[in-house]
Amino acid sequence: MHELSLTQTLLDLALKNADGRRIVSVNLLLGELSDERPEAIRFYWNDVARGTLAENAELRFRPVTAKMKCLQCSTVFHPEETVVECPNCKSFRVKILSGDDIRLAGIDVK
Repeated sequence: MHELSLTQTLLDLALKNADGRRIVSVNLLLGELSDERPEAIRFYWNDVARGTLAENAELRFRPVTAKMKCLQCSTVFHPEETVVECPNCKSFRVKILSGDDIRLAGIDVK
């Protein structure tokens, strides 16, 4: 059900920014570490957008590469393994900089 509420939030944000115009497409940034799946969002979109100015809008997903920063030596890197360690100093103390979320990048309206 998490995907349903997420999809509703994305729709609400898109409609708010459409200023009463029909939404033709919705551009989303999807981080490679995100648990969200495009199929699930598309599935729920059809239901939540029905009867709105976003009905039949095309969903476009653009991947966002994950980046992490080592809190020990400040190296910025792309995680290669499921166990994340700094490739420079081998520390496990890391911070995710990007790639763990989904964001509305923009909408195309008519």
